[in-house]
Amino acid sequence: MNFKAIAVAAILGLSVPTIADVAISSHAVAAGKYDYPQGEFLDKEWQVLLSFQDNAYYYKGKNLKNGSNITLVGATTSGTKQRQVYTWRNNKLKYEIVWRPSDSNVIRLQVTDGKGKVILNRLLSAAISY
Repeated sequence: MNFKAIAVAAILGLSVPTIADVAISSHAVAAGKYDYPQGEFLDKEWQVLLSFQDNAYYYKGKNLKNGSNITLVGATTSGTKQRQVYTWRNNKLKYEIVWRPSDSNVIRLQVTDGKGKVILNRLLSAAISY
């Protein structure tokens, strides 16, 4: 009988639930830090729809003057609980939504080119639904 193999198997068997518990707890903590604002935000020129579906965060942006639009999936998160930042990348462009839960009806949309130059910086308000 190979006691070393049995010992290794026993140790691994006992450690898997612990590893799974740590992984699940870490994910729950990260998910709890961010609120993922959802809905429609706009001004006279830009419309942004934010949604969380199938475990992915979606950005749908539209220029209301010329009709051009873009859909981006899978934001990275940063910031704090009080000032949350959601970032999508498309080629060399970086799209950021900055949101403060204390002012949940407003988002900042900022688009930066590959050289770090801000090419769009707008405050958008939540659409009012009646």
